[in-house]
Amino acid sequence: MAGPRTIVVGVDGSKESRRAVRWACEEARLRGLDVLAVAVWNVFPITLEPLVGTTPWERIGDSEKVTQETLQDIASEVAVDFPEVRIDQLVLAGHPAEELVTLSADALMLVVGARGHGGVLELLVGSTSKHVLSHSACTVVVVR
Repeated sequence: MAGPRTIVVGVDGSKESRRAVRWACEEARLRGLDVLAVAVWNVFPITLEPLVGTTPWERIGDSEKVTQETLQDIASEVAVDFPEVRIDQLVLAGHPAEELVTLSADALMLVVGARGHGGVLELLVGSTSKHVLSHSACTVVVVR
């Protein structure tokens, strides 16, 4: 879990979150810190799928598995370039912004990509990066 010597980084598989993981690992390397890479799968995503003939329920059972695989792939890819950095992984179910804010309470720093896979949810309630900037208990870095 997060701790005072930990940089928490949000991962959603987007190119922005990949850059955020790399930035977090570089910062961790420079400061001698650990990284906690966190991916959150949304149990009730707001999507356009019902309008095009499929439902989110058809794939909800696979959501956690896909999220875990995405996180593992990104962490493994980045670990090659930062072998001296400990990268822990955590997959949670919930709202990404809220889960990251909760983890920020015990972290030294929270890193997120400037924009990820928000879709319609981002249009309706604002982006994860905007939410964590407003509500996090630690320093927040938004990577472009």
